[in-house]
Amino acid sequence: MALSKSDILKIKDIETKEISVPVWGDTVFIKQLTRGQQDEYTRRHFATPKMSQRGTRQEMTSDIEIFGHDAWICAQGICDENGARMFDEKDIDALAQKNGEAIGFIALSIIEFSGMAEDVQVLDEVKN
Repeated sequence: MALSKSDILKIKDIETKEISVPVWGDTVFIKQLTRGQQDEYTRRHFATPKMSQRGTRQEMTSDIEIFGHDAWICAQGICDENGARMFDEKDIDALAQKNGEAIGFIALSIIEFSGMAEDVQVLDEVKN
């Protein structure tokens, strides 16, 4: 018998795991990104730049922040041992101030754990 809507929505399918962060000399828990978070990552990656007039100058703008992907991913994917997020949107700037190697390593670990490594490579190729 096929799964019902209720069955599908009840499934706990976001996994967590503990990873070692060599730069920090300790471990953190990470969780897989949800489909919605993966879609938001893609949207952030491909923000549509817009030209706007400011006085006599033209400036490139975007409707969303297109930098800080690693800190954003860490805010989404670093969690406690029960899978509850440790950070939210207001913490992204603080995470961006942490050691770049550590944040980059954790972000890449979250991307790989979420099954997105190949997707990100394709995004980068298309973008360039």
